[in-house]
Amino acid sequence: RLYGDESELHFWTVASHYLQVFQNDAPHVSISANPLDICYDLLCENSYFQKFQLDRICLQEVKRSSYEHTRKCADQLLLLGQTDRAVQLLLETSADNPQYYCDSLKACLVTTVTSSGPSQSTIKLVATNMIANGKLAEGVQLLCLIDKAADACRYLQTYNEWNHAAWLAKVRLNPEECAEVMKRWVDHLCSPHINQKYKAILVLLSLGCFRKVIEMLHSMRCFDRAALFLEACLQNSAIEICDETNILFSL
Repeated sequence: RLYGDESELHFWTVASHYLQVFQNDAPHVSISANPLDICYDLLCENSYFQKFQLDRICLQEVKRSSYEHTRKCADQLLLLGQTDRAVQLLLETSADNPQYYCDSLKACLVTTVTSSGPSQSTIKLVATNMIANGKLAEGVQLLCLIDKAADACRYLQTYNEWNHAAWLAKVRLNPEECAEVMKRWVDHLCSPHINQKYKAILVLLSLGCFRKVIEMLHSMRCFDRAALFLEACLQNSAIEICDETNILFSL
């Protein structure tokens, strides 16, 4: 039944995976024994996604061949929280490079910053001023340095950097904070001017919001898929039979 229907294929691939992950509210393992294929990118479990990003930046670091490449690696490492490695790359800037002074100061800042006290307030103020003046990437980096990644995600979403916000949430935030960022993304995807509800449904599946998925499928008149998914949820004990479930059956 899935042959030739790409939307259906992606839905059931993601759905079947997360029905197993969230079965009976089982606690998440650090990295699933059978993680969702990385081609699903931001829909993968956070732990697996984080590991993939770290592995990828390691490969990029080995293959870098120019200052620009090194700078991008350093920026990425800062966002990933790998400050020691980022500092090493910043200190590699040669003295004849126009960015030598800035990179040296940045390395000093990264090694001395603390996540509390006056320094945090100052850095947060500088970060917000940078963002307000068009330096979004730089401001986000500073916020991540003082463990304000949740604030950084909000700024990214405010400036319509939704994918970047989701990426940062998955690599830096705890599950609860990450879920908040992803749910705001869902609201954005469902907005009339974006109208990417099928993508929103996949994000909801990755969050375990199965009831919401059924309601959305019904509102989109995908009645067969909604009914089959509800049946799959009940078979996997992903949702319990109750008055609310009976209402879903009657939709």
